[in-house]
Amino acid sequence: MPTGTTDTTLVVLRGNSGSGKSTTARALRDRLGRGVAWVEQDYLRRILLREHDVAGGANIGLIDQTTRYALDHGYHVVLDGILDAGRYGAMLRGLHADHAGRSAFYYFDVPFDETVRRHATRPQRDAFGAEEMRGWYRERDLLGQVPETLVPAAATLAETVDRVLADLRHR
Repeated sequence: MPTGTTDTTLVVLRGNSGSGKSTTARALRDRLGRGVAWVEQDYLRRILLREHDVAGGANIGLIDQTTRYALDHGYHVVLDGILDAGRYGAMLRGLHADHAGRSAFYYFDVPFDETVRRHATRPQRDAFGAEEMRGWYRERDLLGQVPETLVPAAATLAETVDRVLADLRHR
């Protein structure tokens, strides 16, 4: 089912915990200003629904519906989360196929040790630690069938945001 318009933009930021997705999403929204909906997997799954990340979880449909609703109402969308390919892949491939406007998908390709180091600098550092993160970590968990740009660990926040914005101007 088509979603959004030719004028809307969908940016999907995926990767492991602590890889920089939410920081990038926040920076993109700040740069783009009003008219940008930030759809956070963590907020919808952990806060709103208080749901574990499981196959067939209710949050998957909620993320899909929230993203589509925002696109259908003329908002640009930045969707970020771990968004494990095994659980969220079909939904993400559907969004990619159905979106009428420009779409750009990014995977933050950050080694486990670096995600742990980055996590130690975050406000939620006491909520979970390296042991839990190791259980969630998926190396290069790419979607397949959807082109994803790899964001290397060495990329700075400014470089990543500039890259996404430049990519969107050319799509």
